[in-house]
Amino acid sequence: MKRILLFLITLLVGGQLYAQGPSAGFLEYMNGIQQLIQNDLYGRVSAVLYDVEETPKQSVFLDFCKNVERDFQAHYSKYADKLSPEEKDAATKFTQTMMIQLGELYLDRAQELEVSERLVFFRTFMHEMGYDKNLTSLNEDISRAIIMGIHSAMNIPFGMPTQEVVAYIYKEEEPIKELYHAAFIINEMAMLNESYDELEAMSAGFKKEYPASRFLPALNTTLASLENLREGALVQDFSFVDMEGKERKLSEFKDKIIYLDLWASWCGPCINTFKTKTPDFEKKLRNREDVVLMYISIDEKPESWKNYLDKNPMRGVHLFAGKGFEADIMRYFKVWGIPRYLIIGKDNKLVSPNAPRPGDEAYEALIGLN
Repeated sequence: MKRILLFLITLLVGGQLYAQGPSAGFLEYMNGIQQLIQNDLYGRVSAVLYDVEETPKQSVFLDFCKNVERDFQAHYSKYADKLSPEEKDAATKFTQTMMIQLGELYLDRAQELEVSERLVFFRTFMHEMGYDKNLTSLNEDISRAIIMGIHSAMNIPFGMPTQEVVAYIYKEEEPIKELYHAAFIINEMAMLNESYDELEAMSAGFKKEYPASRFLPALNTTLASLENLREGALVQDFSFVDMEGKERKLSEFKDKIIYLDLWASWCGPCINTFKTKTPDFEKKLRNREDVVLMYISIDEKPESWKNYLDKNPMRGVHLFAGKGFEADIMRYFKVWGIPRYLIIGKDNKLVSPNAPRPGDEAYEALIGLN
């Protein structure tokens, strides 16, 4: 629970909301939010949800959530005159995202409920909080929270491709259907679950069904942010540092097909893949001189990157980006989790911004390219 709540702060402060960085007033506001979460909200949520023998009545929890929202609105009112319009909107969306996450926490606690009951609770929660009608716009965080809530209600792990969620959304009634539908598309865009063309088609379908929707600006903005991820787009000529400390540019490999692996030494799934999948994958591609296996580390310190590779040498081109998720290449490709794999074709044109992990599917994708 604590991880979920604190993760929201990381999303907002570390996000791409401000070209010039947040103001001092906004940082002060968010510092207060962090203190409220750590020193007050965490204990209150534990008391109402987890320190009791039985799941609280839904009406009790809904009243609790409304009180929490009022507390955060009171905190916001102390800083509102110090915030820009953009920051005010960000603060509002942060509170809304957090409240929807609280609704999901109730579902986490209420494991005894049937799926139909869980879906009714989440719909009721969104209605009682006013979000079915009063959410004036969406962003990726709110959309993700809504879709995570639906997945939780349906007992479907978040991130798994499924038509069940889509089928459920289409069966819902308005106005919640419009909200769920828009949130689903924006979340699909954020997670790159489909190709750019497929996401564009989904957006067009929504616009046809809801030509006057208040969510159209968010859909347009999110889709526009994916232009770099369109198949065939020319990839920016990024610069990295190799093991010898020399600058290397992506354009050096324009005559090759690049299978790009974004990783870090602290990433457990990355290391597990290196040990279980990568060795066989490398062997199968050794005779393909037109394919380059490129590994780009986002470790904060180059020592961590070098130490791992010194102890665990691998074939391929090894480069260092640093800066964690703030690295230019991570922002460019909208990477929010690693490992992440991409395929860049000859002339540095993008083939796949979300390629399969090392294995047969990735191998087939690579050998099928000219």
